[in-house]
Amino acid sequence: MNSRKTFFIGLILLFIITGCNSKQTQKTPEFRIQTGHDLTIFTTTDTHYLSKNLTDRGPAFQKFLAAGDGKQLGYSDEMISAFANDIQIQHPDVAIISGDLTNNGEKQSHQDLAKQLEAIESSAGTRVYVIPGNHDLLNPWARKFKGDHQYTTESVDVKQFRNIYSSFGYDEALSQDKDSLSYLVAPSDDLWLLMLDTSQYLHNPELGYPQLDGRLTSSTLKWIDECGALAAKSGAQIVAVMHHSLLDHSKLIQEGFTINDNQKVIDALLRNGITTAFSGHIHIQDISYYQQKNSKQIYDIANSALSVYPHQFGILKYSAANRTMDYSTSPLNMELWAKTNGLKDPNLLHFNTYSEQSFGDLSYNRTYKRLTENIAYDNYTDHELQAMADTVSRLNENYFAGTANTDNAAVLSSNGYQLWMEAPSDGLKSYVLRMTELEAKDNHQLHMQLP
Repeated sequence: MNSRKTFFIGLILLFIITGCNSKQTQKTPEFRIQTGHDLTIFTTTDTHYLSKNLTDRGPAFQKFLAAGDGKQLGYSDEMISAFANDIQIQHPDVAIISGDLTNNGEKQSHQDLAKQLEAIESSAGTRVYVIPGNHDLLNPWARKFKGDHQYTTESVDVKQFRNIYSSFGYDEALSQDKDSLSYLVAPSDDLWLLMLDTSQYLHNPELGYPQLDGRLTSSTLKWIDECGALAAKSGAQIVAVMHHSLLDHSKLIQEGFTINDNQKVIDALLRNGITTAFSGHIHIQDISYYQQKNSKQIYDIANSALSVYPHQFGILKYSAANRTMDYSTSPLNMELWAKTNGLKDPNLLHFNTYSEQSFGDLSYNRTYKRLTENIAYDNYTDHELQAMADTVSRLNENYFAGTANTDNAAVLSSNGYQLWMEAPSDGLKSYVLRMTELEAKDNHQLHMQLP
């Protein structure tokens, strides 16, 4: 597997879906929230769910975790259950997952996750909508873990994905794109969701890994125009949901994360009055915006990965009276769920501390190893190398959490950071410097006035 791609996250359809001019309304009209009513949506992404039936949590699994990017795969069931508990407490109208539903597209993981989502809908009355990510279909990396070995396990194709998640968007779609797993759904009369499948699967088997970059075909862009016309005719506002970033969220990583030919996608959304998009894939919490010369602007809200520290999700509140949307973030209340259910695992009872430490240790250990193996740092004491590795660890935590604007100041005043400033120029120092150049902005709160 390509560990570099795994760290940062990381088809030709087999059936034909109806186009925008042919509606599919599988649920009764009263299921939709009527015009003039408010709407609350939970937004999350990159759950990377791994079925407990695919791991014994033995040596092979632990080695896989150590080579990864901090996903808490050993607690996949618990994280989804804690998310379901948050939904049960707050009763949002809708919950969306914008791709990378599973770790590496394992069929068993998809099936088990769908059962969890079904329980959410039946117990909380919250509608769940999903789209695939680049890890979810035709994935050669699909694995199960037993003892000292990884074993290939079955992935899913497009038809299987749609069947497994038929109850979570596809069966109630107003429209489905004929060239992708994209669909349009209307949870309320006033606010519709354009669920865009931006991932590519066709070449995964021959590549030997899931294709990282995303795109929308010209046919799908035309379909967006049809959906925009349908919404305009009904007086509805559309919010877009996609796996890949619509806009750049990082100076460090863009290629493969920002959707290919993103200007075409931006133009398609804006000309259809779509001013807000939710995305995932990059695993960081970040809000970016783009403004055209005619003053039209669009926001792209990249949600943190639910599976990675700091395990947070978004809350979008639509006000019908004010025609506004307000976005904020909320931590996954794992500790509350664990305590309520009488669990004894200390990692779950102190999940915030445990996960932060695990994420920090992963970053620290990798940085320290690189420093000790680089002759350019031979003259540094071990204490100094530890301080420099700690600095990188803290910067990474702030980066993924979207708190650089408030938390980087303490890092920049540390001895470790001063050592980096005096260090020889190389790729690692360049990384540190770029991390400290992050734009000072609030990535956790956003107020939007709809057109």
